[in-house]
Amino acid sequence: MWSILQGRAGLNRRDFLKLCGILGVGAVVTLYSSEIRRVISQVAEQGAGKIHLIWLTLASETGCTISMLQASNPDLIEAVETLGISVDFWKALMTPDYDLGWVSAGYTREDLSQVPLDNAAFGSAPVDVLVVEGAPQLGTPAGGSPGDFCTVGKFNGNTVTGYEILQRLAAKATYVIALGQCSSFGGIPAARGNVTGAVSVTQALKTAAVATKKPVINIPGCPANPDWTLVTLATVLQGFDPDLDELGRPKAFFSSYVHDNCPRRDAYDRGEMAKTFDDPVGCFWDLGCKGPITQSSCANTKWNSGTSFCTQAGPMCWGCMQPNFPDPPTSGFFSPVEQTPTIVGVTVDDVGELAIGGTAGILAVHAIRRSLRKEDSETSGEKAPRAPEQAEEAKS
Repeated sequence: MWSILQGRAGLNRRDFLKLCGILGVGAVVTLYSSEIRRVISQVAEQGAGKIHLIWLTLASETGCTISMLQASNPDLIEAVETLGISVDFWKALMTPDYDLGWVSAGYTREDLSQVPLDNAAFGSAPVDVLVVEGAPQLGTPAGGSPGDFCTVGKFNGNTVTGYEILQRLAAKATYVIALGQCSSFGGIPAARGNVTGAVSVTQALKTAAVATKKPVINIPGCPANPDWTLVTLATVLQGFDPDLDELGRPKAFFSSYVHDNCPRRDAYDRGEMAKTFDDPVGCFWDLGCKGPITQSSCANTKWNSGTSFCTQAGPMCWGCMQPNFPDPPTSGFFSPVEQTPTIVGVTVDDVGELAIGGTAGILAVHAIRRSLRKEDSETSGEKAPRAPEQAEEAKS
């Protein structure tokens, strides 16, 4: 496959999709960035007119918008230009000096900036792609109405909630992309103690009985990786639906675990566990790393123009792409992943469906290691040292 592709002048759209499925988009973005740009350009050339995109921001801190500004394969401006996208509304970026479509449309004044959103939600303006950043809030504040925790302006003199706008746009759009942890799974706004009724986009639409034309695409992360977002856009705009897992995530980005490709994985295999966070080589599992239960291709695409990712840069994985983040099993943040398969006599209540395949085996091996250490410690009356030979015998 590699030799065939390397010998070709370029990748057509179908080859592009097949390559993403076979090799994973991480490898594609890294090794075929110039070809991806060529494919994206073909979309614009073959498409009829502009592609209309609405970027709706709900309960979040705009981190995914900031992440998008750091996209590199291609960058945001290049993607908008070559994809032939008209970004009709993106509140955080709607300034006269930053045009993704609204300047040329004449919506740069503050009193007019809401007009494209109203035209899309309440009028006949088209919506090809709806990107939702942030969690919808369905709760009712004291003295208010359902959804009033998040309002997005007024229409015909009436206050409009983000929940209502979401329903209208999602029913209309060809594709709905829930971008970031808050939008995909509720994230921090929906964590324990949630009083605003924050939920995921999928749950909000289900509650409102709103049907979308295609399944909602979830791209979790705090923030979402910008290159994954742009490649997903390039894929759907070619007329292909991404291959999604049971959680609505593109399998190309969320089929492997952070622990599998961690730079410290060899240390884990040798049984070398870090005791402090300044350990330059030891595995952070015992200190709370959530890489064993977190699926993402961070190690392949990396972040900041392919510079690095969390466990390569030094810190442990916080599990920001895990569906329950920041609640258990990703918290407590400094507690090791203890939940393991029942074959070692421990429940899997928190790990649930994520503890499958090779990862389940890794969790089981780790439980055995900890059990052996505990037995040694109780026998000797003191804390037993870690034995690399024990780890080697149980190596996954």
